Amino acid sequence: MHPEVSQNELPTSGGLGLDSQVSDTEMLGNIVEEIIQSGHSVSNKAIIAKLVHKIETEANTAFQEKYRSLLELVVYKTQDDFLI
Repeated sequence: MHPEVSQNELPTSGGLGLDSQVSDTEMLGNIVEEIIQSGHSVSNKAIIAKLVHKIETEANTAFQEKYRSLLELVVYKTQDDFLI
């Protein structure tokens, strides 16, 4: 089971143990959920901006690398190639 998280924030290293394995799909889903809950439209631009913010504010290097990996996926995939 997943730990309870705030409606406005994706779990970060502070909320999960270092050994927790969060899939890219789950992390991306949480990013999209945050964007929707903030009242903004979901777009590649919004996802990219949110991921850059997460990279800049995350203290845990393992999570930073996960966010960077997701950012690469979003930047290098077209809408036809990448379905959420």
